[in-house]
Amino acid sequence: MGGLTIGHGAGGRLTEELISLILDRFRKTPLADREDCALLPGGLAVTIDGYTVSPLSFQGGDIGKLSVCGSANDLAVRGARPLFLALGVIAEEGFPLEDLLVYMESASLICDSMDIALVTGDSKVVPRGQADELFLTTCAIGKIEREPVLGVDNLKHGDSILVTCPPGMHGAAIAAARYGLKVHGLASDCAPLWPMVEKVLPLKGLRCMRDCTRGGLGTVLCEWAEASGLGIEIEEEKVPRDEPSLSVCELLGFDPLHMAGEGCAAVAVSAEDAEKAVAILRQHPSGEMASIIGKVTEKHPRLVGIHTISGGTRLVDKPVGELLPRIC
Repeated sequence: MGGLTIGHGAGGRLTEELISLILDRFRKTPLADREDCALLPGGLAVTIDGYTVSPLSFQGGDIGKLSVCGSANDLAVRGARPLFLALGVIAEEGFPLEDLLVYMESASLICDSMDIALVTGDSKVVPRGQADELFLTTCAIGKIEREPVLGVDNLKHGDSILVTCPPGMHGAAIAAARYGLKVHGLASDCAPLWPMVEKVLPLKGLRCMRDCTRGGLGTVLCEWAEASGLGIEIEEEKVPRDEPSLSVCELLGFDPLHMAGEGCAAVAVSAEDAEKAVAILRQHPSGEMASIIGKVTEKHPRLVGIHTISGGTRLVDKPVGELLPRIC
């Protein structure tokens, strides 16, 4: 079968293949619906994620903030209020204690902002040279606050596709930090989604949401199309733009649709509720640039197309390899 590659952790097709291989080894996975978090009996939701971002601090955040936002956001996009957090710390021998405490303070501030309680955790120190400074793992538990439950199975022909902010801002910020690029105004969009998306949960036409992390907005839309058996069409001119992020992507040859966001969500909603959803999202600072960017269609099932500004149409696919490793 060969060894793992960096691409197996990229969130694209190789990651999908790896997850399938792992799930095939477990006989009891009735809750594995391939959404961002699992729904448990009693109206609870749970998710877990590991964070290996490099560098540990970047414009707009750090590994502590990222680790809480990442797991809390996986709950938020299923309509679950984040309540409890478990935190695992793996640090390399010699890692400065004062730096660790800075990152823990960042994590704590995000927890405080959403009233999330740290309820358990673990710490390990490995010998020098056997890890890269610091890795964090967070497991978050929340309470579902919407019925029916959000999920890709709800998608219907004619639904509108929204995005809450310009795609790729986190990935661009990490790329700039990695390559020593100084770009005025560039910052990660790393932020908790719950305070914003909570407000759209009462909309009857809300179908599903997904945070656009590894693989970016493009991968989210591909996953929705493949899972639902429907097609998706988006308009390039309607996708909100962040010029500093776009400049980094252009310089390095990256497609912003496949760059990660850590405070960006794709939202599917009925056409009747689309404008209302945009108006609600724009009331929050993280959603000021929320826009309707496309629609769900019965044409070209399982495929995503983008109508470009130049007047053409191209296929949007999941990345096979890794554009930029260790973004989260």
